Amino acid sequence: MALSLENIIAKSPPDALAIGRGKTGLANSGVKSADTLIKSGAGAVYWLTVSDTAALAIELNDSIDNSGTDRWAVNIPANGYAHFIFDPPIEFATGIYLDVSTATSKVTIGYM
Repeated sequence: MALSLENIIAKSPPDALAIGRGKTGLANSGVKSADTLIKSGAGAVYWLTVSDTAALAIELNDSIDNSGTDRWAVNIPANGYAHFIFDPPIEFATGIYLDVSTATSKVTIGYM
């Protein structure tokens, strides 16, 4: 049998080709526009994408109800857009809670 990529893939165990975060089961929050619990329990945020027509303040809080510690915050100007990649990811012990200052925001979070 000749050595080819197809033969290597065919003979490899299923997890052998899963590399990096592709194997981790990263979840997507969907588009959020209000304060909301993203995940209860321990977790980590790997990325965040945001846009808004109004000036916006965002906080990620380590809680299930915005009563805990802010782990990350940013201000976005009106008509702003940003994509943040966290490497290493931001760790949360209690929960991942999104706190936004406007109802016109569009925030999506990649978490585990």
